Amino acid sequence: MTIPLRQSTASQEVMLGYFVDSTDGNTEETGLTIANTDILIWKHGATTRAAKTSGGATHEANGCYYCTLDATDTNTLGGLVIFVHVTGALAVKQECFVYPAQV
Repeated sequence: MTIPLRQSTASQEVMLGYFVDSTDGNTEETGLTIANTDILIWKHGATTRAAKTSGGATHEANGCYYCTLDATDTNTLGGLVIFVHVTGALAVKQECFVYPAQV
């Protein structure tokens, strides 16, 4: 599912996961420490991914985490993809789409 976001708008929460164990590919990882530098964001038209501006991700339940994006993270219209790969868990990817703030 693609998550809709508003352009240049702070405090938008995005759910990430399921994070599962990298060894067995099944066990939910509930105690990960996910820093902002572990969260890479690709914005439409970019040639590289960049670390999330600030703040990491927080465990919600059952291996699902959420992060809060700020205005800088969402300043480009179009596709936005979030990549997270932390030690102990398989990689996670979340697709988003940034719309004009007034939509």
